[in-house]
Order: sequence, then C-alpha cells, then structure tokens
Amino acid sequence: MTTSTIAPLAEVSVSQMVLQSGGALLVVLLVLLAIKKLLKHLPHARALKGSRNLIITETVMIGPRERLMVVRVGEKQIVLGVTAQTIQFLCPLDSPVQKEPDRPAPSSSRFAQTLAQQCVRNLK
Repeated sequence: MTTSTIAPLAEVSVSQMVLQSGGALLVVLLVLLAIKKLLKHLPHARALKGSRNLIITETVMIGPRERLMVVRVGEKQIVLGVTAQTIQFLCPLDSPVQKEPDRPAPSSSRFAQTLAQQCVRNLK
C-alpha cells in the first residue's frame, strides 16, 4: 500500500482572521467613499440630480415658526405661507419680484408692499 502525504494545514489564529476581515471591510468602505466623491465632482452628475425649476427667491419671517416665501416655479412666481405644520398657497404673482443689485439685502417692507399689491390685483 502506498501512503499519500497530505500537506499540513497552516494554522491561522483568530487575530489574523479578524485583521484580514477588518482590512477587507476597510478597503471596501474606502472604495465606496472614493466612488461617491468621484460622482459628486463629475460635471454630468448634476444632471442626474434633476433640474432646479423650484427656487426660493425671497423669505420673510412673520413669526417664530411662520414665514412667507416667494417661490419661482419655472417662469412663474407664487407666494406660499409656511408654518410648522402646513405649506399654504397664497397667490400667484403677475410681475416677478426681483432683487435689486444696488442694495445688499432687500427691504422686508418693500417686499410686504409688493406682496400686498399683487394679492389685491389677483383678488380683483
């Protein structure tokens, strides 16, 4: 009879197994983070997020949790009332409210006057 020789199995300690598994996990996480960063900085990645057709152009706080917002949707502007519980459509604006380039910050009283004029025109 012939005896076959079997190579002895290399003994691997538990600490080596944990180190190898942890190292592999770390490599996978680093690859995922690199892919995320790469996708964030690609020029066509913005197209994947969708177009920016909804833009908040102006906001006025009228209380601790209440505010009025002028929102541009496509080419139209609308006024919304926003509270902690709801968002309410108030009125559309016929003429767009535009920020003046001369002033660093728009005046809230001017905004209130424009809003009142637009709402009165729409109610008539």
